[in-house]
Amino acid sequence: EMSTPVVTNKWAGNFDCDFCRRKRLMGDEFSKKALDRYRKDGGKLKCKKCVKDVEEKERTAAATKRAKDAEENTEKRACAICKQELPYASFNKNQWSKGEGKSKCRDCVEKALKDEELQHKQSKETALQKARDKVSAAKASNNASQILKAESELAALEAEKVTGLKPIKMNR
Repeated sequence: EMSTPVVTNKWAGNFDCDFCRRKRLMGDEFSKKALDRYRKDGGKLKCKKCVKDVEEKERTAAATKRAKDAEENTEKRACAICKQELPYASFNKNQWSKGEGKSKCRDCVEKALKDEELQHKQSKETALQKARDKVSAAKASNNASQILKAESELAALEAEKVTGLKPIKMNR
């Protein structure tokens, strides 16, 4: 009797980072775009941690370049968020090109990105907790259809965390 070989690289939550070599990572350790690309053509996967490390190295290199540019350009501009009058070196090229009153300094841009990331993470955790509470309420009601619906919603959210795939609602 012959059995079909098990293909472990297709398992949910069995993703490996090709850069830091961490193994068996869940889908939420990778960006949606990276997972889509991996599923499409089997390319290399880079986890969010590795992406963050590369960005940090690029920022450091840019900071040294910025220090050189700051000596050449002595213009100042007020940040649209913190309202501080800051030198050219405190803005990236994209923000500086937006003009007076619209430019955001590097610190404000980075703070906004971190806040957005934190809010996204909290919203996912809140959704999971609400689903767990819904399951508890459904079990207390002893209604089989409500229990099934609540358990299904919870399972879909947990599966999304593991696989990185959003659930698809089937209309019947």
